[in-house]
Amino acid sequence: MKRGDLDLFAAHCRQHGLSVTHQRLAIFGALASSREHPSAEQLHRAVQRKLPTLSLATVYKNLEALKKIGAVSDVNALHDQGRYEASLNGTGAGGPHHHLVCTSCKRVRDLHDPAFDKLVLRDPQGFAVHSVRVQAEGLCPDCGARERALAARRTAGMGRGADVRTHTKQERTSPRTGVLR
Repeated sequence: MKRGDLDLFAAHCRQHGLSVTHQRLAIFGALASSREHPSAEQLHRAVQRKLPTLSLATVYKNLEALKKIGAVSDVNALHDQGRYEASLNGTGAGGPHHHLVCTSCKRVRDLHDPAFDKLVLRDPQGFAVHSVRVQAEGLCPDCGARERALAARRTAGMGRGADVRTHTKQERTSPRTGVLR
C-alpha cells in the first residue's frame, strides 16, 4: 500500500473523530492491499504477522468503527462470515464498484461497469438511498468449467447404459456383516 493511501486514511479517520492507531493503520493497510475481500479472520492472520499481540476482537471492533466512517465496506457475498474491502476513493479498488460472486467457491471479484454506476431507484419506498451496489451471482470461470466437465462425464456415463439408480440403505447393507457398503 502506498504511503499516500495511509495518509488519506489517517486524514479521513481524524476528520471523523476516530484516532489513528497502529492497529487501524495495519488493518486498513492489509485490507487496501488485498483484492480477495478478506474476512476478519483472514485479516487477523495477515496483520498478526506484523502485530503478534493483535486479537481477533480488536480486528472486528476496528472494522466496525471503520465501516461507520465509510473507510471500509462489508461485502455480503453469500459467505458464512463477513467479507470486507477498503472503500475510500483512491485506496483499495480505487473507488465505488460492484461485485461478481461465485455461488460455488464464494470467490468475489470487483466489477467496474459504468452502466451500474448510473442506476437510480425509481421507487425507493421512503428510503434515503446513499448508494446502490450491484452483486451479480453465478459461477466463476473455474467452477463453471468444473460443472461443465462433471455434466459431460455424467452424460457420457449414461450414454453407455450405466446403471444410475440409487440404492436404498437396505440394498447397500451387507447381508453377511450388516455393515453399510
